[in-house]
Amino acid sequence: MSGECQTKNVNDYNDDDQSAAPPPLDEGDIALLKSYGLGPYTVPIKEIEEEIKKHQETVKELIGIKESDTGLSQPSQWDLVGDKQMMSEEAPLQVARCTKIIAGENE
Repeated sequence: MSGECQTKNVNDYNDDDQSAAPPPLDEGDIALLKSYGLGPYTVPIKEIEEEIKKHQETVKELIGIKESDTGLSQPSQWDLVGDKQMMSEEAPLQVARCTKIIAGENE
């Protein structure tokens, strides 16, 4: 009997306890469950966070800046003259210089 189950589970449960439904929750119980785990400042913080989001949306609408996936700003904010001047002042970068051409196998 070394590999057999050591406990004896016999189905001697009372069926009346399983079929009886728990009593319905009243408004006080529901309010208690909703407030369980909430801190004293949870509700005011949520309200302020929603207010901040609304203000952020109105600011974005007023200034007209849209965030893009490419990271480019709006064409109205481009500084083409400044960019051309900066490019002319900087030396171009050299990635590599070809010094010798190696002949292939077929040649």
